[in-house]
Amino acid sequence: MNGFNTIVNSILTLGLAMLIGFVCVKTGYITTEQKNALSKIIIRITLPVLVVTSLTKMDMDAEKVANCFILAAIALVVIGVMWLVGTLFSRIFKMEKKRAIVYSSMYAFGNVVFMAYPLIQELYGAEGLLYAAVYAMMNDLYLWTLGVYKMASINSAETSIRKNLKNLVNPATIGFVISFIMMIFGLKFTGVVGDVLNGIGGTTTYLSMLFIGGTLAGVDFKRIYRRVPLFVLTAVKMLILPMILMFIMRFLNIDETVKHVIILQAAIPSATILTIVATEYNGDVTYTAEGAFITTIASLATLPLVYYLMTVV
Repeated sequence: MNGFNTIVNSILTLGLAMLIGFVCVKTGYITTEQKNALSKIIIRITLPVLVVTSLTKMDMDAEKVANCFILAAIALVVIGVMWLVGTLFSRIFKMEKKRAIVYSSMYAFGNVVFMAYPLIQELYGAEGLLYAAVYAMMNDLYLWTLGVYKMASINSAETSIRKNLKNLVNPATIGFVISFIMMIFGLKFTGVVGDVLNGIGGTTTYLSMLFIGGTLAGVDFKRIYRRVPLFVLTAVKMLILPMILMFIMRFLNIDETVKHVIILQAAIPSATILTIVATEYNGDVTYTAEGAFITTIASLATLPLVYYLMTVV
């Protein structure tokens, strides 16, 4: 019950922070340019610092290394299956190519950093964050290869897999690699340096929620209620698939924290970064933003439910 109370309190906290970001951007108190600058601060500074300071507090051992490889393999399968499920539903709804590709992407690619990192760290501590970071790397591997390749095919635009793979080398993954090396050698940040870095990393949660809330402020509410496929997406991605995963995980002899992180990451709302990718390759940007909005709002209820089912199944 303590874990359930923790996730409910965490979701309420994150939801309130998102609401503040939403109101600030919607009223013009914070401009779109300022909101985008906030994203850069998170990605380039606070997020990698959070990863490094959190993971280096933990002692690495052979079991955790093995768990990382197991989680990476399972994550690749889970994300691939979610893409296929999204593709199936896009055909059921007879979507045009431009919309179908972003629809499949919303199934596969979750907000596995901005939304998941703060939540999983709160629930499972530094070890949970370690596994969340591994899942996020697999998510990015798919996004910047299959995801971008399919997006570029909308207008038969040329895309270089090698060029997009460079996106895997980003502050978050660099922070993860640095953390991994430091854990192997038992290095930690202490004293004033440790205090400063912990303080900077600790701002990530609220800054991320302010950014997500601000991003959702750009959605036109007048059309939301008519987006039946997006409500289907929400039910399938954030409830049905996680419940199927719970059933399958019962037969796998792996660490419980690894199981829970995989399930929660799969149940995370659609990635807000998809709106940026869709813009770059002339995808259905509005539809992508609406999907991020609906899934993020729904997650305030679905994530606690998924966590509760994990604890009783």
